[in-house]
Amino acid sequence: MHPGELNALAHLISESERLTYLDPHAALSLAESASRLAPACKDTLLAISAWRCYGTMLFAFGRIPDGQHAMFKALTLADAEDLVAERGELIQELACAYYTQGDYDEAIAYWADCIDTDGFTLSTRIHAYIGLGQVYYAHERYEMALQNHLDAKALILPPFDTDLHSRVLINLAADYAKLGRFDDVALELDEAMPLAEAAGNPEYIGEILVYRSAVALARGQIADAHTFLDQAVAMRRVWAWGEISQNLARGRVYLFEGRLDEALTAVHTALLRADEMGTCHKTFQAHHLLAQIYQRKGNTNQAEYFHRRYQEAFSRIVRSGTYAKLQALEARLNH
Repeated sequence: MHPGELNALAHLISESERLTYLDPHAALSLAESASRLAPACKDTLLAISAWRCYGTMLFAFGRIPDGQHAMFKALTLADAEDLVAERGELIQELACAYYTQGDYDEAIAYWADCIDTDGFTLSTRIHAYIGLGQVYYAHERYEMALQNHLDAKALILPPFDTDLHSRVLINLAADYAKLGRFDDVALELDEAMPLAEAAGNPEYIGEILVYRSAVALARGQIADAHTFLDQAVAMRRVWAWGEISQNLARGRVYLFEGRLDEALTAVHTALLRADEMGTCHKTFQAHHLLAQIYQRKGNTNQAEYFHRRYQEAFSRIVRSGTYAKLQALEARLNH
C-alpha cells in the first residue's frame, strides 16, 4: 500500500469517526470502506483502527455478531504484533458484545483477561470494573453492581476521558435507580450530563435522559417523565440499545398512567428490537414488563405467558457457575 492509499485509509477512518453521531449511516459506509482496505495495509495500527472503527459502527446498528467479527480481525493483528494496550481495548470491546448477547461466562472470561495482563491501560481496567458491575446488575445483585461501579469511579482521576467518566456515572445512576435511591440517581446524572455533552456523545446524553425520566416517574412528575423521553428520542439516531431502553421507559410511564394499550405498543416494540439485536437482558426486562401490563388489563393468559418467558430467560442468566466466575473475577480485581 503506497502513501496515498495509507492517507486515504486514515481519512476514511477519521471521517467515519467524525460522522459517527452526525450521520451514522454515512459513518458505517465509510468504516466498511476502510475495512476493505485494511487487509492490504502494512501499518498495523492503522489496520487495527480500521477494523475497530467498523466493528464499533456495526455494534451501534445492533449487528453484534458482525461487529465481533470485525473486532476479532483487529485483535488478530494486535496479537501478531504484541500490541498490548490495543489488545486490551479490543478485549474489553468484545467482552461488552458478549455481555449484550447474554453470554456472561464469555464476557467474564474476557474481562478477566483485562485484569491479568501487564501493560493494559487504566481505561481497560476501568472497563473491567464496569463490566463486572453490569453482570451483577443483570443478576439483579444491585448492591454488588454499585460497589464495582464505585470502584471504577475511584480509578478516574482528573484529567480523564470524559466519555468513559460519563459511562461510569450512568452505570452508577442505573444501580441507584434499582435501589430506589433517586436523589443519588439525580446527583450522578447531573455530574454525567456535562461530561457527555463535552464528549459529544448523544448516545450517553440519551441514556441520561432516560434515567432522568425514571427519576421523574418515581417522584410522580409524569409530564416531566414524558418530556425527558421525548428529548432522548430526539437525540437518537440508530443506536439500537438506546431505542430499546427508551421504549421500555415509555412503557413504564404509560403503565403508571394506566394507558395500557400504549404501554403494550411501546414494550412490544422494545421486545422486537431486543430480539433482533440478541440482547438477552433487555429481552427479559420486556417480558417482565409485559407480564405486568397484561395483568393490569386482566388478560391472565398473556400475563402468565410473559411471566413464564421472563422466568425462563432469568434462569438462563442466573447460573451458579456464572456467579462463581463473577466472584473469582472480583477477587482478582481487588487483589
